[in-house]
Amino acid sequence: MKNTTEPIKAAPTARGGTSLDGMRTILADALYEIGYDSTLVDTLIERNVIDFSVVNYTSDIKDQLTERYGEFILWDNSLEDAVAFEVLTDSLTGELGTNWRASESNTFQERIRDMIAKLIGKLGLKVVLRYDLGGSDALSKELESVKRQLTVDYGEFNSELPYVNLVIYTPENSRVIAVISCIVNLKARIFDTLYWRLKFREDEDKASIKFYLITTDIDKILQIMYLPKPKRKKGRAILEADIDGIYVLTASEFQQSGKVKLFEHFIEDLKQVIGENQ
Repeated sequence: MKNTTEPIKAAPTARGGTSLDGMRTILADALYEIGYDSTLVDTLIERNVIDFSVVNYTSDIKDQLTERYGEFILWDNSLEDAVAFEVLTDSLTGELGTNWRASESNTFQERIRDMIAKLIGKLGLKVVLRYDLGGSDALSKELESVKRQLTVDYGEFNSELPYVNLVIYTPENSRVIAVISCIVNLKARIFDTLYWRLKFREDEDKASIKFYLITTDIDKILQIMYLPKPKRKKGRAILEADIDGIYVLTASEFQQSGKVKLFEHFIEDLKQVIGENQ
């Protein structure tokens, strides 16, 4: 990264006009100034990330990137992750998402895992599918410990691994930090999800584990926070009261709150939880 106290002048009129080559040059300079090479230039231009009509300095481009991707670009080599994260999010919410919506639910949970695994790794954590804990194959000591922490004991009625989809844990000691339920069609799974959340709260060894929900909310349970009776939907109020965080993959507008947010806020919130636990 260059050491400079003044932003480099990058006005389109002074750097090749608004032609594609001119925009590439301006963006490449700006990325270099904040510590990145030029590999993302064409992707950012193709996705119309930068409004070049208001760019006069490289700092203007950084401001636009920060506004779009937030804290992501402040991490080492994380702008690439943020752009990839955005592309995958769009593939799950836009026109490209029509095929997987009709597919089996494990497709959704696996894609969520793939979207967050690298970013979670940068926090010193790991994420694993519940399926990988419940199989008949012998588990490593690390995963065996994770499984023991999650298993709910029903006494004489045996024990059961909670029906959650993803587990986030600290690899050094296999301590479970959070679990995630990944649900496409939320309406049919509200009370099932709440059941497992309450089972965690009843067990002092599990009470500190964060319980998150990631959903596409295709049945619009979460879309509006408050509606006049009798149209009011109770599902959102019930979930919001007991789930630690609900993150929605959607291209539609909806009313966010302290607990119900767009999926893009998930990693930021998880970082805060980790900081509180340290």
